[in-house]
Amino acid sequence: MERKTTLRKRVVVILTVLVGIASIAFGLHLYSWRDAQVEFYNRGLVAYRTGDVQQAIKFFDQSLSVYKSRVNREGWQERVLYPAPDRGMAAQAAFHKAKALLYARQAKPAVQAFQESLELNPGNLYQGRGLSQREVLEAEETAKIVKYDLELLFKNDPSQAQQQGKGKGQGKPDPNGKPVPSDDPGKQPGKGNRDAI
Repeated sequence: MERKTTLRKRVVVILTVLVGIASIAFGLHLYSWRDAQVEFYNRGLVAYRTGDVQQAIKFFDQSLSVYKSRVNREGWQERVLYPAPDRGMAAQAAFHKAKALLYARQAKPAVQAFQESLELNPGNLYQGRGLSQREVLEAEETAKIVKYDLELLFKNDPSQAQQQGKGKGQGKPDPNGKPVPSDDPGKQPGKGNRDAI
């Protein structure tokens, strides 16, 4: 009987040591793990500040693609063991990408990047998510800055606003020949000429 007991003890000790080694190895892996979303975002900021706009755009794109791929994680290990992707940082990456695109005189992709930033952080998604009041206010302020810059872009480049359907253009005429409201308000004061509508 003593032999079985000692054999059981040995098996338990060996299994405990193996589990301990595996835990330490995984702990060291997590300790040295770097978040690629953060790394690319930081590299993009450095490139933008040094004036390398094309490289900054590339890094911000990579940060956004890491965010999107991590949001759609498949394995339970990734969802449980690794930190969740940062939506606020993704919104900031899209915003800085838009600013870099404006600097590179690429207005149309800049509008798309501004819109992507607003989709990620419209400013009102953070209520009731366990964030502090300061963090909620920061998210709202960031969204207001993005909206302001987008409106400023539309004001300075009305063609971009018209392409997005936000401008004060003449509109497209009706194919049947009938005037579209606001095309011909009429020559009479008040509500205009009823026959022209």
